[in-house]
Parts: sequence; C-alpha cells; structure tokens
Amino acid sequence: MATRQREQRDLPAPTNGFVGREPEMDAIALSLLGATRLITLTGSGGIGKTRLAAESVRRYQKAKRTSVHWVRLARLAKGADVDAVEAEIAQSVVDMDFSGRSAWDALVEVLTETEGAGRERQTLLVLDNCEHVLDSVGHLITRLLEAVAGLSILATSREAIGWFDEHLVVVPPLSRQQALTLFRLRAELTGNRVLGDDQIATAAAICRHVHNHPLYIRLAAARLIRQPLAVILRELSGSEDDDKRMRWSHGPRVGADERHRGVNDVIAWSYDLCQPKERLLFDRLSVFASGYDTNPEDDDATTSDVGADLEAIETVCADDEEPGHGGQVAGDGAAGIRLMREEIEGLLDRLVDQSLVSAHITPTVTRYSLLESLRIFAWRRLQERSTADVDEPARQTERHRQYYRDKVVFAAAHWFSPADKDLLDWARAAWGNILTAIERSVTTPGQSAVGLEICVGLLALRLPFLKGNFREMRRWTSDALRATRALTPQPIELQTGAMALLAWIALCQGQSEDAERLLEDSVTACIPDQEGMRQWRGTAETDIGLPACVEFAWGAKLLLVGGAADAITVLERAREKFLRDGDDGSAAMSEMLVALAASVLGTRQQAFELVLRFREHATASGALWVTCWSDMAWAITLTKHGDPVEALKVERIALGHQLAFGDQWGQLWSVQFRMWSLAQLILDSIERGGSDRRELVALATETAQLAGGVETLRARLGVNIDELGPFAQETEKAVAVARTALGPTAFAAAERQGSRLRPGANEVQRLAMGTLAIDASATRSGTPPTTSYWGRLTAAEREVAILAAAGWTNTSIAARRGNSFRTTDVQMGMILQKLMITSRADIINFVPRALIGQVRADVAQAQNRDHRRRRS
Repeated sequence: MATRQREQRDLPAPTNGFVGREPEMDAIALSLLGATRLITLTGSGGIGKTRLAAESVRRYQKAKRTSVHWVRLARLAKGADVDAVEAEIAQSVVDMDFSGRSAWDALVEVLTETEGAGRERQTLLVLDNCEHVLDSVGHLITRLLEAVAGLSILATSREAIGWFDEHLVVVPPLSRQQALTLFRLRAELTGNRVLGDDQIATAAAICRHVHNHPLYIRLAAARLIRQPLAVILRELSGSEDDDKRMRWSHGPRVGADERHRGVNDVIAWSYDLCQPKERLLFDRLSVFASGYDTNPEDDDATTSDVGADLEAIETVCADDEEPGHGGQVAGDGAAGIRLMREEIEGLLDRLVDQSLVSAHITPTVTRYSLLESLRIFAWRRLQERSTADVDEPARQTERHRQYYRDKVVFAAAHWFSPADKDLLDWARAAWGNILTAIERSVTTPGQSAVGLEICVGLLALRLPFLKGNFREMRRWTSDALRATRALTPQPIELQTGAMALLAWIALCQGQSEDAERLLEDSVTACIPDQEGMRQWRGTAETDIGLPACVEFAWGAKLLLVGGAADAITVLERAREKFLRDGDDGSAAMSEMLVALAASVLGTRQQAFELVLRFREHATASGALWVTCWSDMAWAITLTKHGDPVEALKVERIALGHQLAFGDQWGQLWSVQFRMWSLAQLILDSIERGGSDRRELVALATETAQLAGGVETLRARLGVNIDELGPFAQETEKAVAVARTALGPTAFAAAERQGSRLRPGANEVQRLAMGTLAIDASATRSGTPPTTSYWGRLTAAEREVAILAAAGWTNTSIAARRGNSFRTTDVQMGMILQKLMITSRADIINFVPRALIGQVRADVAQAQNRDHRRRRS
C-alpha cells in the first residue's frame, strides 16, 4: 500500500485542459509495452512535454500496474555534475533509508523489483527537464540501465539525451483544432468568457501567431483579463518593431516554473544554455522570415515551403573571410566572435537539437527557420549586439535582401533550361524570405529598386502562376514601383519593365482596363512626345522603338482583349528584341504567346509553322513548364485544323506533366482545351453524318461535366476568363455544342455532376485524364463522386483504410493490427496514392457501401475508447 501511495505522489497532479496528443501517447504506451529502455520526449520549452509524460504514465499505469518514480531536475543548476544529479534522483526515488549504504546502492535497490518467480518486473523512472544537465544525466542513465534490467526511463528534454538506443518522441505543436479548443478552455478560466462564433476566427489567428504552442496559448488567453481578443491579436504583429509578446506580464505566479512565466522566460532558458557562437547564429537567423511547425493530425500538415536552406544561411550569417574587406565583427559580451562559413552547419545542428531552430527535411534539401516567437526574441538580441560603429540588424538585413535579390534575378535569367523545375521549386520554397526581402526593400530608404528588381524577377520567372496569387503579386510590385518614384535618378528601364509585366498579369486576371492603363504608362515612359503617344496603337506592323517588355504587353493585350491577328506580329517582334538582349526566358514567353495566337487566330499555315517552331525550341531547352505549354498550343492547332483525336492525346500528356509540376493555372487551361477538342469531335461527327448517338452523348456528357468542374475550379482559383477574348469564346462555343447535342436538361444534369468534383483532390483534372469515372447515381443523391479505385487496394490496405476512415491514427492502427509504425505509414501512403487523394479524410468517399457498417462500428469503438480515457 505504501508503494502504491508513493507512485501516486510522485506523479504531477492532474490539470484541467489537457488537449490532444493521442498519437504521442499511443507511441509512448507501445514503446513501454515493448520494454523500450529509454524514451525521450523532445520539443521546445512549454510545448507540453511534462504534461504529456504525466498523462501517458497515468494511462499506462491503469493498463499495467508498473511502479513509477518521477524526478524533477529543473531545480538543479545548469551543468550540475554527476554527483548532484545522482543525489537529486536518489532523493526523489528513495523514500526512507537508515542504512549506511551509498545513495547509488539504495537507488538501484529501489528501482529493482521482482515478481514471485524472481524475475525482474518493469519499473518506470521519469526524468523531467534534462536539457540543462545532459552530460550528467546521460552518464547516469547509462549506468542505471546497465544495473537494473527491468528499468525503463521516460525523459523530457529540449534536446535528445544521446544514448545509443534512445527512442525519440518529438512533441509537435497542437493541431489547429486542438489549439482553438485549448484557447477556449483557458479563456473561460479568465472569468467565464465563452467565445462567440464571431470571435473564433480571431482566436484562431492568435493561436496561429503563437504557432499553436500550448504554453503561449495559455499566456495569450490569460491576457483576456486585461485586453479584448482584437487587441491581443494586434499585439502579435510578428513585426520586429511593434510585436508585444515579449512584454506580456507574467502568467500564474503559483504552480508554474519561473522559466514558464512568460514567453521571454521560456526562450531565455534555452538560449542561456547555448554556447556563444550558437547564440550569435541564432540572433542572426532573425533576419529570415518566420517559419512554422505543423501537427501531423492537420490534414494539410506540411512545411515544404518554409525556411532557408544552408547556402542562404551561410551567405547571410557567416562573417567574411577577411575583416578588412567588409567583414563582420560581432560582439558577445567583452569578446569579439566571428562565424566562419564552415561552422554554420554544425551550429545549426546544435540549435535544432536544442529545439531553438526548426529543421524542415524534404527529399532533396533541409531548410531551417525560427518560429515567430523565437524570431522576435532573437531580433531583440541582435539589436543588443549593435555598437556605435555597427548597426547589426541593418547589416544583416542588407545581406539578406541582396542574397534573395541575386537568387531571384539568376533564376529569372536561367529558367529556360533543364533547371526550370529546380529553380521554381527553390523560389516556391523561399517564398516567405523573398517577400520579406521585398517588404524591407520598400521600407528602407534608398533600397526600393532592389525590391522592384525582385518583383520583376518573380514575374519573369512566372512564379505568380505557380505560387501565391496575382492580386498579391500586383500589390507588392505596385508598392515597390511607387517607392522607386522617390529615387534620384529614377530607374526608368526597371520601372518600365515592371509596368509592362503588371499589365500582363492584369490581362491574365481579366482586368483589361487596368492592363490598358499600365500599358499606357509604360509606353509614356518610352515615348515622351505627345504626337508619338497619340499614334502608337496604329503601328502594330511597324517597329517604333518600344522595348521588348512593352511589345510583349502590347501583343498580349491584342491577343487576349482584341483577339486581333496583329498580336502575332507584335509578339514576334518582342521575341526578336528579347533574343537581341540575351533574355532567353522572356523570348520563350513571347514565343509561347505567338504560338497560342497563331493556333487560335492564325491561318493553318501560320499555326503549323509557328507552333512547331515553338515546340522545337521548347523541347530543345529542356524546360518542362514551357514544353507543356508547347504541347497545349499544338493540341489547339490539331483541334482547329483537322485532328482533334490526336489533340486529346497530347492534352493528356501535357496535363499529366502539369499535375507533376504543380501548375494549377496550366491544368485549368488544359482541361478547357480538352473541352474544345471534344466539341470539335462532336461537330466533325455530325458533319460526317450517320453519327453514333451514344458516342455523341458520351462526348457531350464529358464536355458538360468538365464545364461544371472548370467553373468550380475557377471559383477556387479566382480565375475570370470572361475578358480573355478568343479563349473565352472558344470555351463558350464548346459549351454550346455540348448543350445542343445533349439538350438543356441533360446538359444541366451533367454540368451539376462536374460542379461537385472536389478541386482539392484534383478530380476535375483526373476526369480529364480518364482516371476518374463519375458515379452518376451517387452524384444524383448529392454525395461526392466515388471511383472503382477501392479494388486497387490490397486486403491489408483495405483494413488500414477502413480504420483510417473511422478516425484511428496511424499509431493506433499499428498497435491494433500488430504492425510496426513504418509498415502502417507505408500502407497509408500507398492508400492515398492508389485512391489519388491527398487527405485521409477523403478515404470515406471510396469505402464500398457494404463496408460502411464496419466503419461505423470502428467509429463507435474509437469513441468508446476516448470516453473511457476521459472518465479515467
């Protein structure tokens, strides 16, 4: 009985508001069941490691009456030696001891428990807060595990212990829904403040700014005693200048560690454990954009587009080789410290180990970032490093700005090559830091031209078509353009290029009036005399000396707004000028529009000649994106000039590449071009006479379904094609042909089927690819379309899919089926791949109706399990 009382006393008292963590608790329980010797919960300060350990141990004790001993190491001094740590553990574990034996012998005896047969039974030792005494703890853990065969150790630490057979459980931030739940619970503790539905979005934004971190959520919710929600959100601006989270008054004075009293305290505890060079690198990392971590339970959990790669960090943060050549000399206390390039990677690894830097590992590269709170903390420390001679933040931001300017300009100049996808992937991943460089350029006196150069480079790289959106790109470019008006002298050539490219983007948005104004402004910059200005629109056949970028914008307007064949002449002239300037990428963009104009507006001879030339140049370049568009121009030519059957094949090839490339703009147009081809097949069949009615209905039905899907896809992407001249007209024509062939009622029904396709699962594109067949009966009943892909799954994959559809986590599935986590993860990946979906939440749509009862039974079982856990 005394032993049992001891076990209960050792554990921290249960607290209200424990939210989430089911996968992590499953992982801990399964590891303990498997007699894992050392399990370490790692994560940043305040992320909830101690609470998770306590909840996991309670749950484990209920299933298996294991003796548990809890040791709190936080009160030990930083770097305490082995004797001090041993004494602290012994004091917590050994209740009473009147013998003359050593503390070590007493500790080993208490931790060694035997069953009736003399076999040692499992004992659990929890070592909480190990990060500041790692070396000593590691030494004692090794000795204890060697001395006590039945001992398992559960440790919490901001970095791994480093034992050779250690099982790490990384504690992530809460999921978005869990974070909001915790915020609401903590808000109610401030005075029964129940958040209304109109406040949820603000609360969610607060959680996002504190990166769904449990302790920071508690601190933010505690502010409700003093401030309304909207003010708390404003205090979390993320800006170096006015973010107030570091100045928040401390949280609870009783029952909380001093290092958890405020955001600053949490981070400072880890920061102070770092070596001087680690601190210097951490501070300099604050010039990069804030990053974020995700919880795997969020359906769209990914960090593929966040952080800076090693090259960027080395270039921006390392000191120059020679102090006399622009070198940086930073101070840390009284001693000057220099960071050499070759040191950066090792220092980054240490900061990642200490949960101060987030590492985002992709199949090809590792990127690094600071969470917003950590970046604000580091920025304040970087400011403190400034001296009368050196403004540290200004110097580091200049290096950051120049690095991303150089990288974007290089990418814009070299994308028309086999490196196309790699350069675009880099730009997409660096998006946050690129935008940070633009914003700082615009707000820093004398630097706005750098920001405008970056914007022009992004537009030339076509990044707005693949990342972000047109509206934001126009805003950033317009802001930078306005800022350059204050420069003396003004960068006229750069400004003209920016206005021309903005006109091109406005045309793609379907905003022809804005495009006309921007085009007019760019021409004015080139032709200052009023007489020339009045006459320039009538000179399509004549070169009046406009620069290539303005010719490009003018030709695009003639094509997309006027549907004029003169577009071919002007765009061809732009291409030749770009080639003369050595700008191969912009020349390729001009040639792409030449080919599209020729395929839609030109004669048969023009279409074949110019499109085939474009295909030849695109293929020779090795640039996949432009090769896809050359295929689409070729498909249009085939459709309009005699071979729509072949066009359908080409369109599917192009669409397949665009799906792999992530080009949603191109995917939308590929689907529409397929509608054109299908409509032409209908017309050709009717013209030949004796057409097969069933064939006509099939062609028209697919066209109608694609039309409905395209409308849904356009709405999601915010694409307006009404002002896109001949392209809008051809799509309208295809719809009209299908409506006539089917009749209004049947067409409307098929169109509704297509409108229910899910953009997030690429179902419109999959229908066009022929890899998705709409279940008409399911669609009529209002449920999402299903496919026959269920039959592709193996028997084991179907079992896993049913459990996933019922809401079981991968960890729980592995435990239930007796598999390893790796096996279940692989099976889940295969399920998503075979069903052609990206979220496990969509699996339920593919489960055959005969098995829905089994899913419901598993849902009930999962709910009962959660209910039992809550009651316990």
